Amino acid sequence: MTNFPTVTFNDGNKYPVVGFGTGSALYQKDAEDLVVSALESGFVSLDTAEVYANTKSVGDALKKWGGKREDVYILTKWGKSQTDDVNEPRTVLEGLLKELGTDYVDLYLIHFPKVSSRPIAETWKVFEKIKRDGLARSIGVSNFPSEKIEELAETWEIPAAVNQIEYSPYLYHHAQIERLAATQKKYDVKFQAYGPLSSLSRSTGGPLDPVVKKIAEKHGATEAQVLLKWAQQYGGGTVVTTSRNVPRQKEYVEAFTKIAPLTDAELQEIAEAGKGRFFRQFLQNLWDEAKP
Repeated sequence: MTNFPTVTFNDGNKYPVVGFGTGSALYQKDAEDLVVSALESGFVSLDTAEVYANTKSVGDALKKWGGKREDVYILTKWGKSQTDDVNEPRTVLEGLLKELGTDYVDLYLIHFPKVSSRPIAETWKVFEKIKRDGLARSIGVSNFPSEKIEELAETWEIPAAVNQIEYSPYLYHHAQIERLAATQKKYDVKFQAYGPLSSLSRSTGGPLDPVVKKIAEKHGATEAQVLLKWAQQYGGGTVVTTSRNVPRQKEYVEAFTKIAPLTDAELQEIAEAGKGRFFRQFLQNLWDEAKP
């Protein structure tokens, strides 16, 4: 794991550039076998969440895998829905830790900006205490627009390390994402991109396809590897992806262990092509969907 590429958060902690997600295709399903195969394929980071309702199977996978706890990064998220009140964050985390079979996670996120009627600043104080007590090494948010980041920043003592959002060439240019990027740069909050491969599965036949194919051929890479690298490099943070296909799991890891970084010109070429279409795959009702 010491050779796996990482990014450094604003709290000084390092985090792998790519993680294996246990949501989407694995949502509320047993993830044991696929998590084991992901770890054996070279993933060193796992993305989990309370709402995925499969954390126990991830814990079972970690036992079956048999590796050391310090050799895998574990992220989990608090919140069962976008709007309903849920259990207290620390109580939820303690339950998830038992299911995972560990006494800490590497990253704990607020899953949605409207997860509770409790003021967000009050919730963040709970997260700060969780970090200080060692139950989470880093803390952050997910699906937060710039306005919510700014609201948190008014009172936080420990800044959010990361904001996990949907991020792809067909979405990054949305006006809300552009504002968010500027806000996160101000506070050194890293992006963690999910849904980076949507142009290959949910929005095919667009202006991005020939550009990505050309760059993939140049690098001896697959189109998925190019899109993963774009999201990580252009966003400047980390990415989360998943697959039920074991060879693809290895392919996704090798995007960052065997394929050379994309050049600045290639990153920009993909970005320019992405402006030709707008597509959001997840959480359609979370933010204003007006096109930029």
